Amino acid sequence: MDKDSVPLRLTWDIHYRCNFRCPYCWFYKKWASEGRRYLLLSPDEWLRHWLKVRNRYGETDIAITGGEPFLYPNFIEIIKILSLIHRIKITTNMSGDINTFVKEIAPNRVTLDLNFHPLFSEIGSFIEKTLLLKKAGFRAGVCYLAYPPQMGQIDIFRRRFEETGINFALAAFWGEFEGKRYPQSYTPQELDFIRPFLGDIDRIVYHLGAETPRGKLCNAGYTYAIVQGDGYVVRCGQLADKFIGNITDEEFHLFDSARACEAEFCPCNEYVNLI
Repeated sequence: MDKDSVPLRLTWDIHYRCNFRCPYCWFYKKWASEGRRYLLLSPDEWLRHWLKVRNRYGETDIAITGGEPFLYPNFIEIIKILSLIHRIKITTNMSGDINTFVKEIAPNRVTLDLNFHPLFSEIGSFIEKTLLLKKAGFRAGVCYLAYPPQMGQIDIFRRRFEETGINFALAAFWGEFEGKRYPQSYTPQELDFIRPFLGDIDRIVYHLGAETPRGKLCNAGYTYAIVQGDGYVVRCGQLADKFIGNITDEEFHLFDSARACEAEFCPCNEYVNLI
């Protein structure tokens, strides 16, 4: 593969702080410890580090998540300057200052993935903010988690979003509920209901079906990686303790080629890096 022809994609866990406490979250029992694991840098300092990435790898697709990104100090200013040199996607629970965001940020450089959490968000306000983003020219769709206690509300929320022109998608739940492991414990009826919302066949295989990618050749670490809250870089979310560098290092670089997958499962969308 010619790396020069493939845009680099990085997921940036900007920090691990959140104002929600959803019981299905990866970090539900670890917010206190994980919340201390981040770099508090100014917009100019972050610009310097991300310029190194630009100079070494070219314009990059950066997917910013966390935690709730809008809680990071000077977040909107950081996005304003980083979007001048990289393409940005933000995953957010929509509790941030969306009014200021639409005034300060150019929609041609930034898209949003909006996570609707009914335990902490009111759907009317969520729709209002989403329509504000869309009116300003941002591409923004809503994702809802197929968590067992929330399954019965899917059609209700889907209709509310879609009748206002907002795209609605589902994500399968990975975790434990009432002693059962998911997604393995979805019933056949639940699987049939969820499957049409997931899209491509690979997402059904690896995300919903929990098939292992171990041993398959993968570009994670080569044309894709995760920048953790403290700056350390890993191939993917399942290899969170196997560091390949730190974005603050002057000589930071990724692998020179694709390597075999080392993970047992691929619960997010990182299967797209498989060859």
